[in-house]
Amino acid sequence: MNVYLDSSFVIRQLLGVRPECPFWGKWEKAYASTLMRTECFRAANLLRLSGKIDDAQRARLGLWIEKVVSSVTLVPVTDAILHRAAETFPVAVGTLQGIHLSTLLELQAAHGITCSVATDDKQLLQAATAIGFVEAAAEPEKGTPGKPADPPSA
Repeated sequence: MNVYLDSSFVIRQLLGVRPECPFWGKWEKAYASTLMRTECFRAANLLRLSGKIDDAQRARLGLWIEKVVSSVTLVPVTDAILHRAAETFPVAVGTLQGIHLSTLLELQAAHGITCSVATDDKQLLQAATAIGFVEAAAEPEKGTPGKPADPPSA
């Protein structure tokens, strides 16, 4: 399975606050927008500044984010992606969601790569489903992996 990782999914997976993910790290290839690193670090910094995690947890989370980022194929935000993101989608989406959806469409149209979508953003998932993409959790499992070790593997 090819998977497109959204930062909402990645951060919650790394923090262990989402249900255990049976396909984490078990994909054939993972893709993400180059925005993922920035989005993940913004979320990590907000968690620290709001007191939800301490400095040591923030430092560890930063290392895990870098590990995930280095293990996926990052898709640059091109002019073509930005132009497509400005167009309409079947459901209402925000700017970043439009960029993620346009990245999925670009992977498919320009490279013949279709990804399942791993996101905890319900609006993004609804829009992705509406344009023909499948939720990664809906993909059949290959084995029963255990809970990721510290740090989670990508």
